[in-house]
Amino acid sequence: MPAPANVDPAVFPILQGLGMPKPLIARRWLQYKPEAWFRDSPVDDRDRALLDAQDVPWVHYAKTSYLRKVYHMKQGEGFESTDWMVENDDACKKMVAEGGGQLVGFDPDVSNPGQWKAMKINVNITAKNTSFDWGFLSTTPSKVRIFRGVAESCLDHPWDAIILRDCYANTGGMQAVDSISSRYWDILVMKMCEDYDYPCVVVAVKDAGPYKPENHRACFCC
Repeated sequence: MPAPANVDPAVFPILQGLGMPKPLIARRWLQYKPEAWFRDSPVDDRDRALLDAQDVPWVHYAKTSYLRKVYHMKQGEGFESTDWMVENDDACKKMVAEGGGQLVGFDPDVSNPGQWKAMKINVNITAKNTSFDWGFLSTTPSKVRIFRGVAESCLDHPWDAIILRDCYANTGGMQAVDSISSRYWDILVMKMCEDYDYPCVVVAVKDAGPYKPENHRACFCC
């Protein structure tokens, strides 16, 4: 997703008023001023590589690719799923925090945490220039960091940023493409106010190295 010119963040609301897509503005803003999202959390080289990543040719970006759902299972219960829709945003963040994810700039209530046996986060990828139409890239909560958006982005619904590391192909069509399934992928999604049913849209994807099947058990949880 190409970025607009290097401008002061104060200009971004003006760009939005002129019709520039919000995902484009959001990513550029995060690139230009990452400390506003990361706060006291460090921005390492891998984060920077993701923020500055070029588009991968098989991902259709913006609202057609988005954070889709959390699969979860409690002790003594069966598998369930929660769609990461507007009305479930807070609940999904809480589950991720309880599952080992990091929330920056939030004060989640984890006083009564769920007894999670397994959890997996799925990112829906709408594909292009490849043999499949869509698929899931998946990871575990411990690989997820959620950063509260800056107030200037939207007073009522700040543009949160979510970094998901070490995502891997988790559906058949995607798994059949070796150039995708043989790699891990880091993903940046950003929450676009309340405009979409699934508000956290994909704005960057970066190759994160070779997939290591020995790190994954043949079960639901990883």
